[in-house]
Amino acid sequence: MSEEQNYEWFETPYGKYRVSQKRFGTWDSYDEDGACLLTGLTRESVVGGTAFYLEGRATNWANYDGARTFDGTVGGKL
Repeated sequence: MSEEQNYEWFETPYGKYRVSQKRFGTWDSYDEDGACLLTGLTRESVVGGTAFYLEGRATNWANYDGARTFDGTVGGKL
């Protein structure tokens, strides 16, 4: 027997997700397919964090190569 769940859905330009509270007081967000996206201590942090995460995933921030790295060594004689 299945229970009918009523969730509040949030919609952003980058996707739709829902937020629910878990057994020990933490909050999780889920996409439309039911995959868990984010876990947090407060509802507000999960709502904001999930919107930020979906934007980053949609705009491919993980493969951003504009940042430069430096090795921290000084060449030559001081």
